[in-house]
Amino acid sequence: MKRRKLLLGATGLLTALAGCNTITENNEDTANPNNATETSPTKRTEITVSISTETDPQQLPSIWEDQNIEDFQARFTVQATGQPDSVTVSNERVEINNTSEQWNGNTVTVQPGQMKKGEQEFTATASSGNNQAQDTAPAVKATPGNYKVDVVPQRNEELRNQISQNSIQDNYIEERGGFVTSDPVFDTYSSHEQLGFDKFGIDLVAYEWRHDNDYIDLAEAQPTEVRNFVDSIGTDTGNSEIEAIKNGEQGISKYPNASGRRDGGSFQLEEFQEATTLGEALDWVHPYLFNWQIIRTDEGPVSTEDALYAPTLERAIEQNTNQGLEVHAWDVETLGHGTGLIYGKNADGSEELRFMETVATPVTATADDQQLHPLIEDSGYLEPGNDGFQEYWHPLRFGWEKDEDTSSLGFENKKRSAVSAFGGMSNSLHAEENPVPGASDTVAPTTEYVVDFTEKLRNFNQNDTDFETLYNQSKVLEKMVMDENTNHVIYGTTENPQYAVVEDDSLIEDVWEDSSGEYDDFNQFLRDNPEYSMSVDDVDASLEGEEMDDFSQQVLAGA
Repeated sequence: MKRRKLLLGATGLLTALAGCNTITENNEDTANPNNATETSPTKRTEITVSISTETDPQQLPSIWEDQNIEDFQARFTVQATGQPDSVTVSNERVEINNTSEQWNGNTVTVQPGQMKKGEQEFTATASSGNNQAQDTAPAVKATPGNYKVDVVPQRNEELRNQISQNSIQDNYIEERGGFVTSDPVFDTYSSHEQLGFDKFGIDLVAYEWRHDNDYIDLAEAQPTEVRNFVDSIGTDTGNSEIEAIKNGEQGISKYPNASGRRDGGSFQLEEFQEATTLGEALDWVHPYLFNWQIIRTDEGPVSTEDALYAPTLERAIEQNTNQGLEVHAWDVETLGHGTGLIYGKNADGSEELRFMETVATPVTATADDQQLHPLIEDSGYLEPGNDGFQEYWHPLRFGWEKDEDTSSLGFENKKRSAVSAFGGMSNSLHAEENPVPGASDTVAPTTEYVVDFTEKLRNFNQNDTDFETLYNQSKVLEKMVMDENTNHVIYGTTENPQYAVVEDDSLIEDVWEDSSGEYDDFNQFLRDNPEYSMSVDDVDASLEGEEMDDFSQQVLAGA
């Protein structure tokens, strides 16, 4: 038994004794002789409490594989005298009252999720009125330095408050499912709910705001290119220049009703509004955007402004069409030339993914196709015979059997470029000082995972992959990138996404450079290399801010 003792009792005097401290409640009648009476002051029963460590938890596993949770619990023997009103056992994370189910007679069980990493101290406190007695006992929680992560649903109230204050859509949260608790990022691996140290919380619904907020930020920063363009649709602006753009009298991009080389056609509002597919809507609004850029801005369409065009086109379609189209657009760097990807859920529920060109005369254009927003499989960037394929290496070619060495990029840079392409799904705009997917030195997806994710996007229109499945994995990637204090590895496939934490910084670089797939089976690496950490200062940081507090409460509720 291990025990350290501090006694705070009640005897009517403040006394310092060798080996213990006793604190009592003042008895006014005894302290003031003028108040003396014939009766003696009532004697109080001294309160004592002792706590000793009965069982230290075993070292926690790097992967939870149906082990017995009791092996990883700490147990204490607690004894109190003097009939205290309450007795508690506490540390920095939890306070367990003697009415809790975690008490069984004199034995108190503490779950691993209620302990911090390494050495720590638990305090037993017995109380009766203003009187207390305390005693302490040590415990040790040994956690692996490398371990598999259990991604869990976790409400983010900060983001939800931002949404309620800034979204122009009253039912933004409800329209997106309220609070999502089932998804491949949650369902493919679950450790015991009482572990704590390996949990990574995310609010998938609220996290969409990090993408959707791009339009609001850009509308404030660059209103001419963004808000004014979107608001001009369906409105007689009274501006002759804007109306000339709609009528096809100014600009060079042709509308779908163009005929011949000299007739650029005109923007047909009703046909745009009643479009039933993403492609039909883009046929009208994409050339209008280019013509607007040419006439209304100083520089015209600029290939590096894909992060500007993506949210603008997205909002223009969702705000101004009548068939319930859902659109999600983001920018993609194509080795010196910005492009984008744009997803649409059509009126009939079907889905499609298209390239989003950022210049009015793409290098991929042919005599029969302007290539402004082709379906993925029809893009010249993925057609070996096309000039665009030879001139620009596109990230969706990573791991593709048809890829050719048409760039100076090495393996690692191509892999990073591919990760950047799907990482941008969840947030195109980043503060200059913030880390970004693909450029991060703390998050590395395995080669197998990157090849699979890229293939799912490249063949999206031919496979049965749900866009939300990919989008949610991008959200987890982006949030892990933002946590620069923790090294994460992402592995598995998009059908079976897996996540891990590793201690060694050099391992992150090894995973980035892994062209042979050595780290694809990362579960085996974790089993072989748990590398236990006993640092007292190594505090759990998987869940952020209020999310950590929320999770602690969940652990207690499940106790």
